[in-house]
Amino acid sequence: MYSCVSLFLFLKVKGFETDWKKLFIKRKDYIGGVSLKEVIVRPYTFEDAEAKLELHQENKDHFEKWSPTLRKDDFYTVEGQLNTIKEFMEKSAEDARYDFAIYVKDDDATTLIGEVQFIFVTRGPKQSCMVGYQIGEKFNGQGYMTKALNAALKIAFEELKFHRVTSEVNPENLASLRVLEKVGFVKEGYYRKNLKIRDQWYDHVCLAILEEEFAEKIAHS
Repeated sequence: MYSCVSLFLFLKVKGFETDWKKLFIKRKDYIGGVSLKEVIVRPYTFEDAEAKLELHQENKDHFEKWSPTLRKDDFYTVEGQLNTIKEFMEKSAEDARYDFAIYVKDDDATTLIGEVQFIFVTRGPKQSCMVGYQIGEKFNGQGYMTKALNAALKIAFEELKFHRVTSEVNPENLASLRVLEKVGFVKEGYYRKNLKIRDQWYDHVCLAILEEEFAEKIAHS
């Protein structure tokens, strides 16, 4: 594990010291709803690099099952994760996309269990984005992603001021569909052969939730 000093020196040697003011994102824990005290959703920082690497190494096949992109070998290194987090920071500073770590509290420790991102950000008259997420396989079925997605939507609507958040899900991914419906997403359509993964086209279910729908859900929870 890197200490704060050794991590700083590593970043400096690798050129990560440039434009820190632009890349700095205030660290803050976001908890969506009253009963989500054990789940933390927050922006990635460089300190998360090793935990993020471990998460992706342990879940390589699990994560790539639904992903159109196969990661290069250098992604599975600490330096690769530092580069990825640096890109996350740059994109969020540009209001282009937002990436968050999902941690779960266990007594005095916290464990990185997954991540959630808002991509395809559109401002102007639309004020919309698409949400994507993934969770470590061993943490499936424990309710963590439902809580994390509620927290993430709180960020999307209250902090980032989106009006509409969409999601596209493979109809075979029943667990993901259940999570989205639990947090209030509504099915709006069906996209045929919408995404190419490993030379095969896959259909997707299109879902969305509006700012006022989420606010009403929170008010009645």
